[in-house]
Amino acid sequence: MKDADNHMDSILADIRKRGCVLMLDFDGVLSPIVEIPSEARISPDARRSLIACAKKMPVAVITGRPLLDIEVRIGLTEIIYAGSHGVEWKMDGQVHRHGFSQNSLSAFEMARRPLLQYAKLFPELFIEDNNYGLTFGYRLLSTTQATQFRIGATEIAKKFVSAGGIRLIDNLFTFEITPMSEWTKGSCARHIYYATRKGNALPVYIGDSLSDEDVFRVFAKSGITFRVGQSDTSLAQYYFKTRSRVDRFLHNISTETNSEMDRDIQIVRR
Repeated sequence: MKDADNHMDSILADIRKRGCVLMLDFDGVLSPIVEIPSEARISPDARRSLIACAKKMPVAVITGRPLLDIEVRIGLTEIIYAGSHGVEWKMDGQVHRHGFSQNSLSAFEMARRPLLQYAKLFPELFIEDNNYGLTFGYRLLSTTQATQFRIGATEIAKKFVSAGGIRLIDNLFTFEITPMSEWTKGSCARHIYYATRKGNALPVYIGDSLSDEDVFRVFAKSGITFRVGQSDTSLAQYYFKTRSRVDRFLHNISTETNSEMDRDIQIVRR
């Protein structure tokens, strides 16, 4: 993994020459990480640059948040939104969803109920529960409580994980289970890329968490991938030292990229 700042001239030159499909995660990428997930907001600089980028290239936000949540939270009509780690996405005004096997859904439900019961022991957890995933945010727990919660929750979930029924992601103060599926965040990013690219446009992806590794893997040889924060184990090609460097990168490609895809962008007023 290389420092993006040291290679930015060549990165921008490649994007300028070929164009790109820009895809990004939300939390920790477009929005600073916050203690209360519901308070996450896209940074003003990122929002301005995202509007400018969407006039020149396809732009997609792919997040673990539910589709409706991220669509309302950003509020731009010409951007592609994908929620629940790519299980549901909205493109060209149409909502699409990828299904799960009945076995995976049954395993998810069997793990979900005891986890929700166990979570009652930790009132400061932030819980998001929907058909596509169950997420516990433990950022506000003390170190001792967080360790206790993670050990107990992992013990509950592990038999369903080992049986291949659910997927567990424990990263960035978030413990999450989803029904197991061959369709991942990377699958969704690949689908969006091939559905929207023009010519030999590059896939460009920016993420910061374990779930983004699915996307880094998909575009390891064919695209440009960035991780917010350095990691010795990540498959991303480059890293940004801080989230604010994402804002700078978006500004650069929004002002320097030439494209035939200039479009009028409508902002949803809320």
